[in-house]
Amino acid sequence: MRGWFWFLKIILFPLALILCPWRFMNKHKYKKYARGQIIISNHLSWMDILYVYFAIPGGMKRALSKKENMGNKLQQAFFHSLGVIFVDRDKPELSSMRTCINALKDGDILAICPEGTRNRVNRELQPLHSGAALFALKGNAQVIPCVMHHRAKLFRRNYLGVGDPVDLSDLYGKRTDEATLQEATERFRIAMQKTLDELDVWVEQKGWKKRNKEDKIEQRTLKREYKAARKAYAKSAHSK
Repeated sequence: MRGWFWFLKIILFPLALILCPWRFMNKHKYKKYARGQIIISNHLSWMDILYVYFAIPGGMKRALSKKENMGNKLQQAFFHSLGVIFVDRDKPELSSMRTCINALKDGDILAICPEGTRNRVNRELQPLHSGAALFALKGNAQVIPCVMHHRAKLFRRNYLGVGDPVDLSDLYGKRTDEATLQEATERFRIAMQKTLDELDVWVEQKGWKKRNKEDKIEQRTLKREYKAARKAYAKSAHSK
């Protein structure tokens, strides 16, 4: 499965850049963790999955999708090879839940849209379901918010933003009753909304230009330091 995932990612990455170009806010915040990760995202269009697979860095990703998207057996096999986990939203099957939790325990990345369905009205977050909280607590996962700025359209740039990891340290190991799940889910909502607000400001101020400028300054500084170090080394060697 992993080999097929990376093969498709490498082959289709240039096409994804053309179909759904993007800019990334705080990409440096997305780090590799020793344990499984959950990416929680808002859900505005079917193209969100392209951002999850191609724009967000990291390794093998597993994504949740509603059972209605399974299609025929050939389509099911293809989606399964990409790591898609189909879930019955009305009556979640125990096998699907175990698959998600085991994936996190194996150190995989699980992409979840806690809103449960596409937001066809506006950008405001819909009420979040508690499934992501259940998986995070049962799988002892690191949770990272990654949100989209607006509903994606083909060949038009979108903006993605990564937020700070959600702190669940006081909830790990607790009994996953309704109160605990509600508390974790509320923390998810706060983290996603904060990231959305920061992304709005970043897009309005064209933060990527500032980032590019900072990168250029950093590169020039590193070059000067490298030249100075080489010069000092050469001088030291010559004096000997």
